[in-house]
Amino acid sequence: MKTAVIKIGGSLFDLPDLAGRIAKLLDSLENTKPLIVCGGGKTVDVVRSWDQTHQLGDRAAHWLAIQSLMLNDQLLCQLLPDARIITSPSEAKVVWQERGVPILSAYAYLQQTLVPQVTQLPESWDVTSDSIAAWVSLTWPADELILLKSIELPKDRSPSKLALAGLVDSYLPTIAESLPQLSWCNLRSDSDPLQLDTVISGNSFHIRNATGPA
Repeated sequence: MKTAVIKIGGSLFDLPDLAGRIAKLLDSLENTKPLIVCGGGKTVDVVRSWDQTHQLGDRAAHWLAIQSLMLNDQLLCQLLPDARIITSPSEAKVVWQERGVPILSAYAYLQQTLVPQVTQLPESWDVTSDSIAAWVSLTWPADELILLKSIELPKDRSPSKLALAGLVDSYLPTIAESLPQLSWCNLRSDSDPLQLDTVISGNSFHIRNATGPA
């Protein structure tokens, strides 16, 4: 079975039926082990406001923003009865074996993971959960990254154009071309089944003998 990192955009957390839509998507993914990474949305906006008021600096604001994702992790655990927060591949394996859905604590994973073949993420507002999910996909490593968004994928779907349009963060194009598969899903869509659109496909990047989390 392949592994897919599924990044849930922060803009989706106001959906009253978010849990049902996520469950619907997961049910449509055949022979796939899901690994969820939460986006920030309004919780990260609080940190942005703090940074503007107190001039926290890039490094402090970066890590506070990532820590704020843990609130969304906890919320999603309340919404998805089979979900469990994990910090490493070994913990994810246990959850998959129990037919559960692992939600990765991005803060814990980033703090404890060093993979020489993959450059560490910059500590700045250029990096949001889009790039974090991409970095997780490369270092895990996963077979696919699926971005769940609130909008349809534009016709010009290159990562650089998506970044210019503000639909992904500005750092994602730097890392996206190394992904084996990058897909997009408008989770607000009423289409049945939900449509997965391809942004990048067929790259052969794969880490061998990587040093993962302890």
